[in-house]
Amino acid sequence: MSAITLLFDPAQESLVQEKILPLLAEHAVTLLPFDGRTWPEPGDEALVLTCVSDDQLAQMLYEAQARGWRLGLLPHPDMRHARLGYGIAARLEDAVEDVLTAEAAVEVDVLLCNDQPVFNSVVIGDPCTLTPGSLAAAGLWARLRRFVGLLRGLGTATLQPFKLSTRKEKTLDTAALGIVALEHGRSSILARPILGDSAINDGMLHALVLAPRSVLGMIGFLLRSLFLRRLGGGRLPAFVGHIKSEALTIDSPKPITYTLDGISACTQSLELRVAPRAITLIPGRNLSVDPSPPEGKEGFRVQDLPTGEAVKALVSRPLPWIHHAATEEFKELFLMLRENARASDSYLTLTVLSTLLATIGLFANSTPVIIGAMILAPMMAPIISLSMGVLRQQDDLLIESGRSLTLGILVSLACATLLTWITPLHTINSEIAARMSPTLLDLGVAVVSGAAGAYAHARTEIARSLAGVAIAVALVPPLAVAGVGIGWGEWPVFWGAFLLFLTNLVGIVLAAVLTFLLLGYSPFKRARRGLLLSLLLAGAVSVPLALSFMRMVDEHRIARALEGWETAGVEVRDVKIHATAPLYLSVRLLADGPIDTPRVERVKQDIEQRLGRDIVLEASTAVVR
Repeated sequence: MSAITLLFDPAQESLVQEKILPLLAEHAVTLLPFDGRTWPEPGDEALVLTCVSDDQLAQMLYEAQARGWRLGLLPHPDMRHARLGYGIAARLEDAVEDVLTAEAAVEVDVLLCNDQPVFNSVVIGDPCTLTPGSLAAAGLWARLRRFVGLLRGLGTATLQPFKLSTRKEKTLDTAALGIVALEHGRSSILARPILGDSAINDGMLHALVLAPRSVLGMIGFLLRSLFLRRLGGGRLPAFVGHIKSEALTIDSPKPITYTLDGISACTQSLELRVAPRAITLIPGRNLSVDPSPPEGKEGFRVQDLPTGEAVKALVSRPLPWIHHAATEEFKELFLMLRENARASDSYLTLTVLSTLLATIGLFANSTPVIIGAMILAPMMAPIISLSMGVLRQQDDLLIESGRSLTLGILVSLACATLLTWITPLHTINSEIAARMSPTLLDLGVAVVSGAAGAYAHARTEIARSLAGVAIAVALVPPLAVAGVGIGWGEWPVFWGAFLLFLTNLVGIVLAAVLTFLLLGYSPFKRARRGLLLSLLLAGAVSVPLALSFMRMVDEHRIARALEGWETAGVEVRDVKIHATAPLYLSVRLLADGPIDTPRVERVKQDIEQRLGRDIVLEASTAVVR
């Protein structure tokens, strides 16, 4: 390197003399203070080093392009954005080493905003943590303070309407909380996972459009971006659009407030464009430059951004706490739910087959067979449709889904009863007994399953097979047990199993109604009546479930109190409880010798004293030597 011209900020002359020149002692250096009028005229082999601010660098870029300089940038106290954008090392010694040891300079693009150079980004509105480099070096407490500060503004945040137009005349009318435009994402910790196909020499710019539909969705985004540092491992959040183009025009009926490399301004229209390979630069160590940049092909990933009626709703009021479904989403879901509400031939066929399979599995005491029947059962579909009818008080949906559900229940009971009559088995095994005593825990399972079912129907990206939900809530096996009770003529079996089915039904409907309400498929005023009815039914079902749950808790308490307890030289083991009056206990008594009747009677009296109630004791004995 035969000659170096050092173009520097006169205010930093002491920095140049004391720190920079000693690092360049082996090179011929010409000093040139920056005045905005005098420019170096180096030869082909010379290099222009700069130690200037962002503002001064912007003023000299045109000269650098016109005069063909080979630029090397050194850190300056006021060159924050160019340092980030071009990956310049923060330590002066490292930056000088990068310049002196570089193999070659690279022709790089320059992003222009209304013809002003952009070194890092253009931030429109308040796109929060999408801002490149904003949290690159932030510690935990700094991120926590930033998170709290962002939360304070969400309650009053309002989306602004924008019209976005690319160089190839693709247009989008949408609403956004903010937009970030940048030339590449290679030097940004936050943007790099999203803009992995970007480069500083590919001739393209990138715009990230942040358009959340709710405060809760925005809070989830902030938590991921602030504390995980990566936005979904390279995937865009659902409400962030990505536009890649050579040029982008941003218009709005409202004034556009934006920040260009930290400088705030306001306008009615922004024109962003890329000047391809405008300057020749020695890149910093924090900027990766591809020798063969990716193809500069325009991209328009905006399918999840609001359009049409959704834009009008979002710009007319502060951001809602919960997402309100767009008209397009509502129509698509309603068409599907109306189809699911019908008692089609396939619905009835699957109901018959799943009931027969569940009944056979019950008699065989086979859990895998019963699980197969759960997956095969089609009843979840009309129940979800019924939930939407309850939510919106939609009479036709209520009637159709209610008719299908009632028909399915009757068919299941009939099939299970008929199969019971022709099966020469009359034993309550573990699989049948497990469905005769529902508790509040079963209601909890139904509630969670109903929420999952409603959410899966409302979101097109989630598979609607719902195998996991079907297994969890188990709609057909309780009906099969109820049919077995009818076939045997044992009404306690029928009522216990049918109560479990009602528990599942009411829990699913209540949870699905709440889920659809939170997803914005009905205003609360319209949903109030259906929600109240669902809560009343859940409350009515909860009464026997609560009694059963209390009984179960009491049985567990007794078992814990007696298991391993020693009295009269006897140890009590394998405690089993049968809820009758008086309490029926089955235990195994361990002793070092034979246990006679008086000793068993004494054990019974000690247990009654310990529990404070009368019992019937069934005891088996074992001698331990």
